Amino acid sequence: MKKLAFVITLLSSLLSFTSCDNGSKGGDSILLPTVTGAAFDLLIVGDPTIWRDPIGREIFDIFDEDTPGLPQSESLFTLSFIPESQFDRILKPARNIIMYQVDDKMYTSGKVTFKRNRWAKIQAIVQITAPDAKELIRIINEKKQEIIDYIVFTEYERTLSYYKRYANGEAKRKVLDSLGVKIHVPDILKWTNITRDFAWISNGSLESRQDVVVYRTPYNSKDDFKLERIIAVRDSILKERIDGPSEGSYMTTEVKNHYPVCREMNIDGKYCVEVRGLWRVEGDMMGGPFCSRSFYDEKNNDIVTIEVFVYAPQHKKRNKIRLMEAISAEVEFN
Repeated sequence: MKKLAFVITLLSSLLSFTSCDNGSKGGDSILLPTVTGAAFDLLIVGDPTIWRDPIGREIFDIFDEDTPGLPQSESLFTLSFIPESQFDRILKPARNIIMYQVDDKMYTSGKVTFKRNRWAKIQAIVQITAPDAKELIRIINEKKQEIIDYIVFTEYERTLSYYKRYANGEAKRKVLDSLGVKIHVPDILKWTNITRDFAWISNGSLESRQDVVVYRTPYNSKDDFKLERIIAVRDSILKERIDGPSEGSYMTTEVKNHYPVCREMNIDGKYCVEVRGLWRVEGDMMGGPFCSRSFYDEKNNDIVTIEVFVYAPQHKKRNKIRLMEAISAEVEFN
């Protein structure tokens, strides 16, 4: 476990930002700066006395958990802490902020409030209040996944705004024409292999590879969304479609030493099952993390799977896979 950073950590990237209009019109137009910091930075603001107590350690550990589905340990977020008294205008544009407050005169129970764009554009703010430290940690544990998802999906929103500005429009059109699936493909993914029922798009890098695949399969029953079934379909399709670097090698799912995990989600109003795990090449040494999301396309009674995977043996992988996941955070079906 990484050492708890009770000292105040201020990232240098927080010290520079540029102002721009948030899109409001008229006399009440508000100028908001661009968010500061790197993707998945998380600034925690609160009482330093609580932060130094065991309760502070618990809060740290919750948001310092390992990102699921990675081959090496990498935290969910890169954490920094600042006392509330030192939370000034330079720090307020931080991209992701959790603010906690404990006061038995103001609060009778724990509460989590989600706020947006208070001090910057596309900013995620989570305000947590409680009458005492025990209730504070209880409500954080109860709302843990909701808090994490709120921050992660705000990161997706920022990433998608970039992908829409710098898009591979031809790949986007081909995926829509061939599979009836509208996704936002960034222009960093230039290599494509798109057929009537399968799309494979990649940056083609030998050192830090990022790929996305899209495919449709028939929906037969709710059993199609069980983890074992999703893995079996994945292995069958990718064995046929994605060859390894040596003769007879192919992509498959690592299930012996690192079994995938899954959860049900609702993304952009659509039911899906998310699977995270490791892929490997049978007959070779390649491997890395993947995240697949299998959506139910009610109109066509199909399952649409959008998967991203990364091969970057000399690099950290959290941000590489997370930022690719944004592709499946905004999807439309024809």
